[in-house]
Amino acid sequence: MAIMITVCDISALSRWAEKDLARRLGPPLEQPEGWSLPCASSLDESVLRAARLEATPARPLHILVCAEDRRIRTPVLRNHIWSTPLPAGALYQLTPEVLLASPRFCLQQMAPRSSLARTASIATEICGTYARSPRSPEGFFRRAPLDTARDLRTYFDAARGYGAGRVREALPYVVDGSRSPMETVLVLALVLPVELGGCGLPLPALNQRVEIPPELQLALGKPYVTVDICWPGTRTILEYDSYRWHTAPRALDSDASRSEGLRDLGWMVRSVTDGLLEDDAALRLLTDRVAARFGRSLPHDDDFILLRRSLVNELMRV
Repeated sequence: MAIMITVCDISALSRWAEKDLARRLGPPLEQPEGWSLPCASSLDESVLRAARLEATPARPLHILVCAEDRRIRTPVLRNHIWSTPLPAGALYQLTPEVLLASPRFCLQQMAPRSSLARTASIATEICGTYARSPRSPEGFFRRAPLDTARDLRTYFDAARGYGAGRVREALPYVVDGSRSPMETVLVLALVLPVELGGCGLPLPALNQRVEIPPELQLALGKPYVTVDICWPGTRTILEYDSYRWHTAPRALDSDASRSEGLRDLGWMVRSVTDGLLEDDAALRLLTDRVAARFGRSLPHDDDFILLRRSLVNELMRV
């Protein structure tokens, strides 16, 4: 049966939320043919169901076509034109009738119409342990990383063509291991340049293991702890506390004991919630304290405060 559609953009990234999808699909297609949807007035619903895809006015399906005259004008589709040769490894065979854009190709295809911050957010998701999906009540599913920041940099250093340059600009701000969209928001708000509303800080380590000395192991009940966001050189830790997982009394007690133990070891430990990220005064206090650990100070003028609010809002909408 002829290929009907090539799924791309956020629809493809959402589909990559499925556990072990890459292993089950096997290697990407070497030289995909017939990948662009011919002119048609409708989509076969059975084909979409077989591929576990959704195409509705509320959640349109993003597809790739090779020319303007290949667009399908319907409220349930978003057409994206790719008129140049496809990069190597761009597409996977999802079903006999459906091709799926690879995570790297999604990043390259989305980058030209995205800001640097949004491009960095997409790349951080690809290198993280979550995937945004409208099927999840939380807005995302857990999954293994699809790539690493190092491998993306190696690949895009050599890549040319539409979107590759914007990806290269964003990759210096991408770190491995983010576990949620809000963790990505926090990290990028800290590392993106001051000119964009960020703090311009060095890349942190995520999910870092911190060893506990024997004299404190009994109090904490473990020989080490794993912290969310960490700069070992300045002994600075930020913990993202989701309202969903950190409101039970036992969880709060455990978090408090762990934080006190880390402070006894000389670490600065700060908790970050969704509410803090939405509160300009609280966010300013947090970022000032973290920046001071690096001997830096941030602007306090109204223009910078508005720029930072715009950046955080944009990252939350990605």
